[in-house]
Amino acid sequence: MSELSIQELQIKQTFLERHIEEQDKVIYEMQSDIERLRSQIKKLIERTESLSASSGDMPANERPPHY
Repeated sequence: MSELSIQELQIKQTFLERHIEEQDKVIYEMQSDIERLRSQIKKLIERTESLSASSGDMPANERPPHY
């Protein structure tokens, strides 16, 4: 191999290593976001179930008693 082609390969390798590091950072941030969103969804589900249980047996389309 010529000196030029070795140098080109080294440049490409360096670029790819940086690119991989950037992707790793993005993936880590995305995983953190996913965990945070899962926690929020779980809390919302629990809150919805709690509100549904406390509303009694009144269907959603039934008018309240004061009508």
